[in-house]
Amino acid sequence: MSSRPHREAVTALVSPEPGEAPPRVPGKRGRLEAVDAARGTVMMFVFLAHFADAYLYPLGGAAEHLRERLYLLTMMASPGFMLISGLMLGLLYARRRGRFAPLRRQLQRRALFLLTVGHLVIVPTYRLWAEHPWWAVRVMPVTDTIGLALLLGPFVISRLSARARAVLGLLLFAGSWALSLGWWPEAMPLRLLKEVLFGQRELSVLLTCFPVVPWFGVYLGGTVLGEWLGTSPRTEEVAGRFQRVGLLAGTLGVLLVGLHMVMKRVGGGLLGQDLFGALYSLTSHSQKYPPGPAYVALYGGASLSTLGLLMRAEQTGVLTRYLRWAAVVGRHSLMAFMLQYYVYYVGIHALRLPYFRLWPLLFVATVAVLWAVLWTWDAREAGARQPEPLPTTGGRA
Repeated sequence: MSSRPHREAVTALVSPEPGEAPPRVPGKRGRLEAVDAARGTVMMFVFLAHFADAYLYPLGGAAEHLRERLYLLTMMASPGFMLISGLMLGLLYARRRGRFAPLRRQLQRRALFLLTVGHLVIVPTYRLWAEHPWWAVRVMPVTDTIGLALLLGPFVISRLSARARAVLGLLLFAGSWALSLGWWPEAMPLRLLKEVLFGQRELSVLLTCFPVVPWFGVYLGGTVLGEWLGTSPRTEEVAGRFQRVGLLAGTLGVLLVGLHMVMKRVGGGLLGQDLFGALYSLTSHSQKYPPGPAYVALYGGASLSTLGLLMRAEQTGVLTRYLRWAAVVGRHSLMAFMLQYYVYYVGIHALRLPYFRLWPLLFVATVAVLWAVLWTWDAREAGARQPEPLPTTGGRA
């Protein structure tokens, strides 16, 4: 690509969400800084997960066990990012309900960019795991699923109420699991269709996949949260609501995981192998492909509670430096996501470094490099863009 189409494509990928003003307005912090900081915090978990994959996994032994323990912490990344991405759409729609058509076109251009150029940029980095034939066409990164959500989400949000979207999200999530557990096609094209749309616990066609339907259900739930934020006159009330919903979801996740541990101890003699296997997956905190109820509730609830805490921190003036630091990553999260693949899956993996106990310093150094690139881009964008005033309340635009 060249000239204007190229600039539009790059802007669609790395700019803040269309319609957002820079969170730092002269003399006043924008109230979106906490949302951007929450998205940046989630990206830190993405960085840590891929750093552990690239550095610790090849070492094997004790390093691999350490990676597995870190994995339990970093699993917050996917549900957190999907919820906050949906929240941004709901927030933008609430603010621009009467002039949403131009925004919808911008979001769809971004979606198409992710599904084409974004896919081609990310897939080569999976050469780290390329021990299978045709590996390059057997990878479906999370950006593909996000792109499809961005493509479909604006149509759904402009036609369904928040309550209807919440119900639809639950139905899509539950229906996807019903098909994943109950439909076992033999033909390869149908197996591929199942893995892409609904997911399968053991993939047979793809090497990695973020199934569209269950994740789109989570995304729709995020749009409801964003509409709360965009239409509430008091952000502190929304922060409290996010914390309560996050705590409720997290509690449900803990209960499901507790049931999972009981099942693990007792075994499946009383339930039968098929039913036991299904319930075992649904209640597992590590059931990510496809995302299970316990996994989404536990880690999605943690992400939502974190967002509520950061919103309260912004309102009370605490953690100011962290909010500003993390917001830089959050404002350019898609650019950060693509860059980190090359830092970790290409750079760190190629170095083949030996294990040393101060490995967290190496991780911090990689984050510093990524942040410096994002800060430079953020400063460039801030200088080239005229900020539009942010509303002081959550009322509709």
